[in-house]
Amino acid sequence: MNTSARLPLKLSLLAVSCALALSVAQAQQNSQTQDDATPASDNKKSDKDIEIISVKGIRRAQEAAIDVKRAASNIVDSIVAEDIGKLPDATIADSLQRITGVQIDRTAGEGSSLNVRGMPQVLTTLNGEQFLSPWSITNVQANYSDIPSAMISSVDVHKSMPASMIAGGISGVVDLKTRKPLQMSQGWTASAGVEGSRGSITEKDNHDANAFVGFNNGDIGFTLAAFNSNSNSANYQMYEDSRMAWPNAGGDPTDLNGNGNTVNDRFLVPAGYGVKAYVMEREREGFAGSLQKVLNSSWTASAEVFYTKMDQFDRGIETQFNGSNNSNYDVLRPGSVLTEEATVPGIGGAPDRVLHSLQVAVIEAPDFQATTRSRQNHTDAVNTNLQLNFDDGGPFTGSVRYVYATAEKVYEDATFQQGTPAWYWIDADNNGQNDPRDPFNVTVDFRTEYPTFSYTDNLSGVDRLNLYQAYAYGIKDEASMDAFRADGKYEYELGNFSSFEFGARVGTRDVDTTRYDYLTPTGRYSTWQDPSVDPDLWFQMLPGDKVWQRYPDWRDFKGDGNLGLPAATDLQSQLISYTDFGPFKGFESGVAGLDPKSLDNLAQFMDFVYPGAQKFNDPAKAYNVEERSTSAYFQGNFDDAIGIWGIPYSGNVGLQVVRTDRTVVQSEVPLYYEEGNHFGGGADGSQSWNSVFKATGTKVTEVDFTDYLPSANINFFPHDDVVVRFSYAKTMSRNDLVNVGEGLTLWYQQYTVTDADGTERTVTSAGGGNDQGNPNVKPWRAVNYNSSAEWYFAEGGILGAGIFLIDVKSATETLQEQRQYADSDGVIRRSVNVWTTKNVGASDLKGFELGYKQSYNFLPEPFNGLGSELNYTYSDSESTDKDLEGNPFPLQSNSKHQYNAVLWYQAGPFSTRVAYNWRSKQFNGRVGLNTNEAPISLGNWARDAGYLDASINYDPNQHLTVYLQGTNLTETNQRSYAQFESQFHSMSVQERRITLGVRARL
Repeated sequence: MNTSARLPLKLSLLAVSCALALSVAQAQQNSQTQDDATPASDNKKSDKDIEIISVKGIRRAQEAAIDVKRAASNIVDSIVAEDIGKLPDATIADSLQRITGVQIDRTAGEGSSLNVRGMPQVLTTLNGEQFLSPWSITNVQANYSDIPSAMISSVDVHKSMPASMIAGGISGVVDLKTRKPLQMSQGWTASAGVEGSRGSITEKDNHDANAFVGFNNGDIGFTLAAFNSNSNSANYQMYEDSRMAWPNAGGDPTDLNGNGNTVNDRFLVPAGYGVKAYVMEREREGFAGSLQKVLNSSWTASAEVFYTKMDQFDRGIETQFNGSNNSNYDVLRPGSVLTEEATVPGIGGAPDRVLHSLQVAVIEAPDFQATTRSRQNHTDAVNTNLQLNFDDGGPFTGSVRYVYATAEKVYEDATFQQGTPAWYWIDADNNGQNDPRDPFNVTVDFRTEYPTFSYTDNLSGVDRLNLYQAYAYGIKDEASMDAFRADGKYEYELGNFSSFEFGARVGTRDVDTTRYDYLTPTGRYSTWQDPSVDPDLWFQMLPGDKVWQRYPDWRDFKGDGNLGLPAATDLQSQLISYTDFGPFKGFESGVAGLDPKSLDNLAQFMDFVYPGAQKFNDPAKAYNVEERSTSAYFQGNFDDAIGIWGIPYSGNVGLQVVRTDRTVVQSEVPLYYEEGNHFGGGADGSQSWNSVFKATGTKVTEVDFTDYLPSANINFFPHDDVVVRFSYAKTMSRNDLVNVGEGLTLWYQQYTVTDADGTERTVTSAGGGNDQGNPNVKPWRAVNYNSSAEWYFAEGGILGAGIFLIDVKSATETLQEQRQYADSDGVIRRSVNVWTTKNVGASDLKGFELGYKQSYNFLPEPFNGLGSELNYTYSDSESTDKDLEGNPFPLQSNSKHQYNAVLWYQAGPFSTRVAYNWRSKQFNGRVGLNTNEAPISLGNWARDAGYLDASINYDPNQHLTVYLQGTNLTETNQRSYAQFESQFHSMSVQERRITLGVRARL
């Protein structure tokens, strides 16, 4: 029995039981008050009519969030800002993780994306309509790292969807809300805040400033908000690509574990052994504005704009001891610690494969590389909205709305490598003959909290790192989105139906993706006295388009007379000894590298190292996707005060029909190298890694599909303070457009074949590839069933439970399949593994939720300022994909168990809050295991993790708040393993952050 997995459930049940006892006590104490509470019929009020007036403080924010949930016609949870510009946590994602069933992912310690009830297929909207987030241009879910929390007033997480809601989320819809001018208090409203923060590892000062001003005279209103922030976060990582040792030998030729079996043993090993030491700097700014005007007694006009911009720099040094000799991954030596894990049965006469995990690696690495790197993301987005609302007091109300948005994201990556490759032989003993380089003897221990490295070589200078190489590339995503919609509601009594809602929407999303590489004019027939090359061509530059290289030949800092290259003294003078590798030990003596900031300007840096370097677009990675969706819905809203067996009820039932027309434009490129069809590639086109194909044309694919999405929500009111809900809905979620548009790219290798007459010759063969874009892939589709019971036992108090089933009918998965491609001579000889995207069979996700919130204002002073929030989610899923032992994988990003515990206190000018979030192990997808044998399905699992946050607020007067906030106080890190818990896969170090801020308001 897995007792550790059941522990969170036991703790949550115990906590809820204790909370229930307190709740009952207060419910009895306030029974008369409850009898005078809002009648059940008022609970039928549409969630569209709910207005959140500005609130202040933890208590009022919790009460407002509960009011939204209670009044909604569907199952929804909310968070509400504690003050203007102040959500409960540092980021939107961090705040959302407090909601039952919401799990988040982090980048450099900051919440960035989420899933609902274990699925990331979640639509994010802005004020009820789709918007463009530049970090997720190709997807429908926002990346919350570029959305400032200071500009959001509240967030609703819809777990059941009515027909009137925009379609696009499988497990939920997250609606971000900004402040509406005419919903604010009349007169002027203004606030401003500034805060500084510092991380426990980076120890750099960060700032965040925001301001808000609004005006409302009842007839016209406007809001303006702006923000600016700069942050630095530790991003120290280890990520070990999994490989199979000795793949070309078909076993263990060295009998490394000494069991005498050299045929069946297989060892999971990293492709390389090293550390990534980065610091992520984020510079963010933006503004939001809105204007509302009452035109007459029937019409109100609104206009909104929401602009965000971010420049993110992830700079640092990487170290890597090579785990391979000629792609054979054969560097393990005696003394390594290995554990037998599983046996993969042989197929078609192949032997069984006995897999071993690696805990301590004693290696003889052929070479070492120190890599300086600057990874950048530059984003901006503008989302606008124009809207007219009609309400003349009669039975019909309606609105027309036009939304337009543009977004751009540019990712750029510059790399500078130093090392001494194993093939670089030198005359070390001055005997006139070149000698192989000495290997690096290294021990890596993965068993410790932070893996450690032991070696004796000096890596801080150019003695052993005397060669260098630089390269750079970028990816540019541009998108536009527009939508026109009209919605209406007509109050009309028809049986138990009281009103009907209807509407239509036409929207278009257009995405262009381009990849570019900086190619260098450095290609030569040979850089050494290659006997296979005509001696007259040794060291000579290649002609025409062949001169370009994506990955230039390695150069020596001391220069090369044969190549006419002088010593790179200017470049060498910029080298530093990098010693900051965070908690990863072994590199304290320093590693040579450049200042990573010197790589920020890609064009300038590449031209400095390789004069004449130019930017070339790669047509194989370019695509355009346009998706046009046309939808219409009809929804009937019903209620019955008498109800069933005297139990009143209300709800809605409806149908939304969505037609999607997709047009995909992809560049066509050759499969093999021929004269004139590529840039670079070497003298004979054999250097596939060093080339860019030229486009030969375009391929246009047009696809359409229609989804019929019925839904029903019914809410029963057995008591004034109890709501029991049931819901049903068919849902769909659009694909990531990378999985729709990206074209086929292959990587190549050469090998020798023998003809029938005994003649040997070299041919080029595909070695693997990526065909991730599938224009015909269908969206995710599912049927959702939900039920919940909610007891509103006091003001600001709720005890709830819910069950859910998400029956996924069609999913999308990226997986490997074996394909055959002809060799360069037109003969098919081999099968290769190619990554592709496909629709896969049905799966489902099921579970339950428990939630409790309460303000303990019935307790005697000073305890009457206490309040708490507890929730637990169990979500279990099984996909059709299985691991090597036949166990089904869950849906990606899902954790089976999650709980939140929040304790807060508010009394007079003082308030404080402590929050803890825990989730069990998380499935992150398959391990990309490269092997020449039949594919082996391994899962990438993140270990369970808990995060502790806290805040203290003090109001010296009604216009001023001073606050202190701490996030990840326990310095929890993210660590993952490859299928077996003892097989290290990756680790991301996350620092503690302390923030001190002040907020002023009118």
